[in-house]
Amino acid sequence: MSDAKYWIALDQAQGMGPANLKLVHEAVAGAGLSLRDLFDLKPAEIQREFSLNEKIAGAVEAARNSLSRIENDYFALVESGFEAVLFFEDSYPERLHETMGNTIPPVLYVHGNREIMKARGAAVLGDMHVSEKGRLVAFTAARILASHRIPVISGLARGVDLVAHQSALESGGTTVAVLPYGVNHLKLPEALKPVYDETRMLLVSPFYPNREYSVFNSYARNRIAVGLSRAAFIVEAPLDGGVFEAGKSAKNLGVPLYVTEYGKYPDNASGNPKLVAEFGGVPVRGRMEKDLLVPNLDRLIGDVKFGGQ
Repeated sequence: MSDAKYWIALDQAQGMGPANLKLVHEAVAGAGLSLRDLFDLKPAEIQREFSLNEKIAGAVEAARNSLSRIENDYFALVESGFEAVLFFEDSYPERLHETMGNTIPPVLYVHGNREIMKARGAAVLGDMHVSEKGRLVAFTAARILASHRIPVISGLARGVDLVAHQSALESGGTTVAVLPYGVNHLKLPEALKPVYDETRMLLVSPFYPNREYSVFNSYARNRIAVGLSRAAFIVEAPLDGGVFEAGKSAKNLGVPLYVTEYGKYPDNASGNPKLVAEFGGVPVRGRMEKDLLVPNLDRLIGDVKFGGQ
């Protein structure tokens, strides 16, 4: 059996985090061992043999005590069609290591084509209560990205998220949906069922399978979506809330930020000018194509395909 259940148990132990998990991986890999070998040792032995601190040794003991419960949850996860991708595995997206460093989610629970999250994608994010103008912007933006074979990365909420996924999939593109809850709470939205294709869409949760939705989770979800991307496009953002914070995250994570510019801003896009003025967002203006006004994403597409690392 893989070591996944051991790493999941350790990830859930109090006091552990990405930085400490990386230390543990370096210690066991350097010794040519696996994490399950560490679970056979007492805390004092872990400290002595691997030079790991008391906090980590205690977390390993706590993880060992929870292993039976974790194992049951892990088997249920696998039976549901999801997989656990660990932070040190080749299939874990290197992009998250680049942008998030020691704040990465150590375990990603995924269903679908995991190769999509390793491609150079663009986040398309916006308010749930998107205006009709914003809905059109999100729809055409996702279609344009799909035509350039750029995966669309978003959440799975109504509004901009669903519009972007639906448009990209209808156009033959690929998408990544980052969830703000554990996979046990997933219900595929009705709007996506006609176009859903697990070979072209990846569902990703950074949370333990039974974790419920919370506002904090939605903020973390948006930050991870931005961290996965090579550029982030904010369609509409109120002055506060998760979408505005996603725009701020782009600046903090070193991800190029693009923001819709309106002649007259809808109520739910009141944060757009501030993201441009204070957080380095590049205004996305419209241009005419075949008598249709569409967002000009040329610069964003260049950043996704050729910019950065």
